[in-house]
Amino acid sequence: MFDLKLREVNDGLSAKERGVAAYIIANKQSLKNMSIQTLAKANEVSTTTILRLCHKLGYQGFSDLKIDLMTSSGAKHHESVLQEDINIDDSLEAVNAKIHLIEKSSIDETHAMMNPEQLKRACKLIRESHKIAIYGAGSSGLVGKELEYQLIKIKKDVSCHLDYSIQFNIVNTLDQDDLLIIISHSGDNHEAVKLLTLAQQLGVPSIAITRMGQSRVSALAGLILHTISTESISRLIPIRSKMSQLSVINMLVTNLFIQQYDERLLKQSQTRAERFYNLNNKP
Repeated sequence: MFDLKLREVNDGLSAKERGVAAYIIANKQSLKNMSIQTLAKANEVSTTTILRLCHKLGYQGFSDLKIDLMTSSGAKHHESVLQEDINIDDSLEAVNAKIHLIEKSSIDETHAMMNPEQLKRACKLIRESHKIAIYGAGSSGLVGKELEYQLIKIKKDVSCHLDYSIQFNIVNTLDQDDLLIIISHSGDNHEAVKLLTLAQQLGVPSIAITRMGQSRVSALAGLILHTISTESISRLIPIRSKMSQLSVINMLVTNLFIQQYDERLLKQSQTRAERFYNLNNKP
């Protein structure tokens, strides 16, 4: 998990932070008995640098990082295969095998990176919002349409238009009781940034489904659900990023359905109790 997160945010780390990360990788076994002060002294940096690295990697603090290292030490990765592109002279069997590994790894890594508290907050925002606007460009827009369809099934007032100008006008009608959801693999889509900026000006809550690491979308969104950022094959066939986005959506929608189902059951039991009470307390 640490290695995965490091890969995702590596470009946004300072030289000192990269040095600390390299030290952690080389000393994983001894790190569990090491304090943040000892780690800082060993790397000739401040504890602030280490905490900044922890936060960039998505941890609350140094203790969370150590727990993750201890619990994920046995995790298996498919890096040697996933760094290999799909070649035009590959056989059908080879292509299928590579796609299978790419899809499986994308799902596994997305679930490993998911922050449960962020997911709970996102579900709460969606559940309590009056109107929802979704925007994504290219393949992210198609994922947005899938999310729109799923939210309609649980009776949410939701719109996802691939035409940016239409979606801009819709977002312009939203307020603090509504929600904007942006889906962007790169985190730097110009139209997505403009919609998030507008949402900020209007006081509209926002969720971004985007890659881990620093980006304009991440900086503007109120809440972030991370997807994996690496794309080992041609962006003309964005298998990894699309599978990651769909995994996030599946987690969102399934948890929303369960919560809504529980609420319905609670209302049904309350109604039955009221009927029973009224029936047995008639004058």
